Amino acid sequence: MFKYVFLPTDVPVSFPKQMTKFKCLILVEREVSGIYRNEVSKALVKAGCLFSLAWGMECSAWDDSVDWAFLESYNYGDYPEDKFVMTTWHADETLEEVIEFAKHCSDYSEVKLEDILVLDFAHHERSELIEQLYRAA
Repeated sequence: MFKYVFLPTDVPVSFPKQMTKFKCLILVEREVSGIYRNEVSKALVKAGCLFSLAWGMECSAWDDSVDWAFLESYNYGDYPEDKFVMTTWHADETLEEVIEFAKHCSDYSEVKLEDILVLDFAHHERSELIEQLYRAA
């Protein structure tokens, strides 16, 4: 399943209930507050995100935020290996390159992630473009 969510402002995010193990491509082309970034990261981990890929403005901060949200969810202790959240950031790649990576290079261990959620923190909605790039990759 491919799901695109356009986020032009810092509003609460909800995730499709049928997505229980998924990868999330975080595209950031607008300012996002640190508090909101942390809220979204915690919600992603809680919803079942197992691979987070961040691209755009402050993408390394998103990578760190998801890492910390994951660690906090297990009280900074042991966790089941099949619940581990892999994170990457892509500061020096094009949009096309990160989308291709998200489609082809984001499986790890025994967990195969077929579902992708795209969170697009941008000023303009671009679901058709992002889905077209993903399908073509």
